[in-house]
Amino acid sequence: MEKAFRNPLFLTGLPLVICGIAITAPGLWIPGLALMVAGWAKGNKRS
Repeated sequence: MEKAFRNPLFLTGLPLVICGIAITAPGLWIPGLALMVAGWAKGNKRS
């Protein structure tokens, strides 16, 4: 998970998820979650 926090995809998705959940907007948190998962998977492949 350490490497995921350095990944730009994960860092872009994190604020989208936080804002989307805070204002209950699925149009924000669904793409944000997809970006976070993509960044996390990419970060795990390198280790």
